[in-house]
Amino acid sequence: MVTVRVFGGLREHVGRAPLLVPASEVPTVAALLSRLDADQPRLAEALRSGLRDGYLNILVNGRNVRFLAAGETPLAGADAVAFLPPIGGG
Repeated sequence: MVTVRVFGGLREHVGRAPLLVPASEVPTVAALLSRLDADQPRLAEALRSGLRDGYLNILVNGRNVRFLAAGETPLAGADAVAFLPPIGGG
């Protein structure tokens, strides 16, 4: 299973956390986003908005997919995917 965690304001879109998705059904980050379109449409819409606007970070096992293969980053069983919106403070 791939564990999906969401943080910040994205949590309001998830009825339960973390989400667990069979790894065989989501071989890449892009496939995971497509699966979320079907299973968690409100969350998927917020994620795609964040990606489109350039402020959302996606981490696979703690590594930012921007420095891996982006949407084509492979996923396997026991992987953890985190969606991190920006955090402000001061």
